[in-house]
Order: sequence, then C-alpha cells, then structure tokens
Amino acid sequence: MAITNGYCALSELKAYIGITDSNDDNQLEDAVNSASRQIDSYCRRRFFVDGGASSRKYIAKDIFNLYTDDFSNNDPTVKIDTNDDGTFDLTLAAADFQLHPLNGLANGIEGLPFNKIVLMDTASDTFPTHDRRARVQVTATWGFAAVPEPIRQATLALSSELFTMATTPLGVAGVSEFGVVMLRENRKITTMIKDYRRGDGFGVA
Repeated sequence: MAITNGYCALSELKAYIGITDSNDDNQLEDAVNSASRQIDSYCRRRFFVDGGASSRKYIAKDIFNLYTDDFSNNDPTVKIDTNDDGTFDLTLAAADFQLHPLNGLANGIEGLPFNKIVLMDTASDTFPTHDRRARVQVTATWGFAAVPEPIRQATLALSSELFTMATTPLGVAGVSEFGVVMLRENRKITTMIKDYRRGDGFGVA
C-alpha cells in the first residue's frame, strides 16, 4: 500500500502517533488514504493538484458568472459553444474574464484556488444559460496548488483514529473502508476544516 494523493506524509503520521519502526507502515498508509478521501467527501472538493491541464465542460446558470471546480493556474482557456452544436468555437481572451476569489483570498483564508470566472464588458459574448447541453469549456490545472495546513492537521488526526481503530482488539480489519469513522460526527476535526467545505466556506457553488 502506498499513499496516493494523501494530505500528510507517512513520516508525519508516524511522528504524530509516536511510531519509530516500520512494522505498521502499510496500515498507516491505508489510514492516510482513507482519511484523505473522507475529507474530500466531507468538504465536497479535493486538495491535491493534477499533474497537468485538462478540459472540463460546464452548464452556466448566469450569463456573466461561471462556477467551476477548483483550479490552481491563473491562465485557464475558456471556450464557448455559441451555436449549441457541441463545438466550442469561441475562445475568450484573457482580458475578457476575471478569476475569483481575487488574490486567492476569501474569508481571511489565503492561498485558495480559483473556482469562479466572471466575464468583463470586453467579452464578445456571454455565457449561454438554460440549455441542456454544456456550452462552456474550461481547460485548467484542477485542484489546490498546495494542501492547506488545516487539511493536513485534520488528516493527521483522522488517520490516527483510523489506525487506532484498526489495531485495537475487536477493531476494524482494514481502514480503507469508507465510513469506519463518521467524519461529520467528529467535531474536533470538522471544526478544523469547516471553512474549506464547499457550500459552507469560500466555495459557494
């Protein structure tokens, strides 16, 4: 078992728990993977970044504002399907839109990715709305550029709990099963990350 897109390192978790040998490394890595994905689910977003840019399609609900998944680069490519034919024929110029949150800052939290594209008056067209077809395409590097410190701390705490449950007598065999620890019922951990929860924190979409 190896950690994949986890929000803390194996060495960090071992230091957090106080483990110095390698006997439980597989179980610890499993705990980090499970904790990281549970945090993703609770926050309704993920905190790792893709290795490169890729395209995603969106249905706009507003002619000037488009909410997207989190992306970390400040130079996305935004295209519009102007004819409702599945072809994204209009590429917006960089001056035609602005990325939010401005300065990567919202509600006192810094280093945030972008998740909203706002059209400027210079744009030659607006976002099509009220269509069944997704008529806006955004090419970007999706995810957080860096794991926020509260997310890292929450991952350590939850990973520790998952590992403890799996190694106690009559404990759970295999902490990779989601739902072993009900994250939403752990107020200590949810308080750490509540501002990062999409819909409750800075992400309003």
